[in-house]
Parts: sequence; C-alpha cells; structure tokens
Amino acid sequence: MEQNTTTPSNPEAGKNLGIAGLIVGIIAALFSFIPCLGMWAIIPAIVGIILSAISMKQAGPSGSKGMAIGGLITSIIGLLIAAYWLYITIFAANAIATGIETELEKHGALDSLSKAFQQAGDSINKAMEQLKEITDTTGKK
Repeated sequence: MEQNTTTPSNPEAGKNLGIAGLIVGIIAALFSFIPCLGMWAIIPAIVGIILSAISMKQAGPSGSKGMAIGGLITSIIGLLIAAYWLYITIFAANAIATGIETELEKHGALDSLSKAFQQAGDSINKAMEQLKEITDTTGKK
C-alpha cells in the first residue's frame, strides 16, 4: 500500500495576508498622493509588497491569489508615487541650497560670514587663554 504524503493545496492559504496586503497597499496608494507627506508612504508600501508576496507564496499554484495581486499592484503604485515625491523633495532641497549659496556669493555675504566666524573663534580663543591665566594664578596660592 502506498500512502500519499503530499497534502492537498489549501485554497484558503494566504487569504488573510492577501487581504492585509491589499488594505495596506490601498492605504499606501492613497497616502502617497498627499503633497509633502506622500514620500512617507514608502514605508506602508514596502509592508504591503511583503505581505502580498508572502500571501502569493502561501497560496501556491492553485490557490486564490486575487487579493494578493491587488495588494501587490496597489503597493507598487503607492511605492512609485512616494518615490517620486521623495525625488522631488531631494531635488527641491538641493536647488534651494544651491540658490542660497549662489545668492550669498553674489552679495559677498559668504566672505563676511566667514570673517565673522573667524573673529568669534579668535574671541573664544582669547577668552580661553585669559581663563587659563586666571586659573593658573589662583592655583599657585
């Protein structure tokens, strides 16, 4: 007698993770459309992709993968939009920093700032020397 050691495929396997992946993917996709905050949708989008991928793996070749595929698609869309917002934010910050530096150089403010910092540093050094002299003279008594 031969015994069948393989277990039949469970069509319900991974269904709960598929639903969770779909919900997190929808949240990530919706949240990614919010300007200035949409870049933070990367986090739930990655979680949604992971949940959906695990659900698809658990469902196997004959399982129900509809929710997992939906979760994967919505999570990827949310991830792409969030990555776009992140790119725009980094690009804008770089442009602002470059613009500020250019404006400071144009008006000579960069030189005056460096001179001011140098004078402040010299003043701090003088104060430290005076403090050392005071402590040396009081310590000799």
